[in-house]
Amino acid sequence: MLSFRLALRYLFSKTRLHAVNYVTAVSALALAVVSMALVCVLSVYNGYVDLILEGTEQTDAELLLRPSEGTILNLEKLPQLESSLKSAGVVSYTLLLESKGLLRAHDQQWVVDVLGIDHHFPKVFAMADSIASGKVLTEAETGLLSAGDTIPVNIGAGINLSLASSHRSSPAPDTELLFPRRLGFINPLAPSSAFTSLSVQVVGQYASLSLETDHTLYLPLPALRSALDYSPNEVSAIGLRFPSGANLSSIQSKLSKDLGSSIRVLSREEQHPDLSYLIRMEKVMTYLILLFILLLAAFNVASSLTMLLLEKQEDTRILTSLGAKPSMVGAIFRRVGFLISVLGSASGLVLGLIVCVLQQKFGLITAGVGLSLQPLPIAIHWDDLLLTFLTVTLISYLISLYPTRLFLRRR
Repeated sequence: MLSFRLALRYLFSKTRLHAVNYVTAVSALALAVVSMALVCVLSVYNGYVDLILEGTEQTDAELLLRPSEGTILNLEKLPQLESSLKSAGVVSYTLLLESKGLLRAHDQQWVVDVLGIDHHFPKVFAMADSIASGKVLTEAETGLLSAGDTIPVNIGAGINLSLASSHRSSPAPDTELLFPRRLGFINPLAPSSAFTSLSVQVVGQYASLSLETDHTLYLPLPALRSALDYSPNEVSAIGLRFPSGANLSSIQSKLSKDLGSSIRVLSREEQHPDLSYLIRMEKVMTYLILLFILLLAAFNVASSLTMLLLEKQEDTRILTSLGAKPSMVGAIFRRVGFLISVLGSASGLVLGLIVCVLQQKFGLITAGVGLSLQPLPIAIHWDDLLLTFLTVTLISYLISLYPTRLFLRRR
């Protein structure tokens, strides 16, 4: 306790050489600036992640079930699925089947993502509210089992196929969807036998929502199962919807435990691993760059502590004469370095929080041009604040130990 009180006195009292006080203040200020920068930068990256996830509320399920291995989920192997979903409070769920296909109309063609949906799809996904033209594919399982039927489909905004061209009155529509044949033998003398063809008719087109949905074609689940030779119990994913205000994190953990390791329960962020990974990698790289700047600021702490040690040489001799051990003398100056580190990092956290709150309320800093101009998003995460405080304090304190140890060795 005595060493701590002496450290406080050395830190805030005036010295014979006023430069020591100035260098100490500059050292604490440098740490504060780095801490403030870390808080602001990490909060901006968190804000962009939240902004991206908010944009997926229309296109993604709240939670999505996928197989841990492979791409197909067999419902027969999950007898506990219904009871697990019911106990988790699921309001509605929809079965999804995914594939790749080639859409052809006249002399145009598009490689599209194909999604087979059932009649529960509008209850789980909010995309039905964003239909731009035509009608939503709601009655997905009615009268579609005959091979010669024309299949109604919805398309994304990135597929430039007008509804008028798909509503021809001819008995054989010229819009078709091709899939590589999944099962059976292929005749090398007849290349067309390698593909399965469906005659389709576009009944609705969605507004532009995301890069993924803009190039997706939606058709009834039974039709896609029949074209790809899947059984009625095979799906690619299951989308889940819960009551408003449900704690999705705890529900996700509960479902993961109930369904076992064969099923992955994905949140909205986990449904876009590549996108969130890129943002987080940028966040990590920026954090590391700021850490290098922190190292430079931390050496200022070592410099100020060295000057203080030279200033207080006479005091150390007096303390030694009074019976103080060298370990106590070292503890005093180590605590001085620790106090400088804590003072700088804490001040930086407070300043960073003030800047973030001002940005949230007033949008002081904007990004973009013209109609895309918007304030930088901010999301303050307390774990980032704790990480910043511990990192700045620990690194600066460890560097400040060197001059104290060197000074005690030379005595």
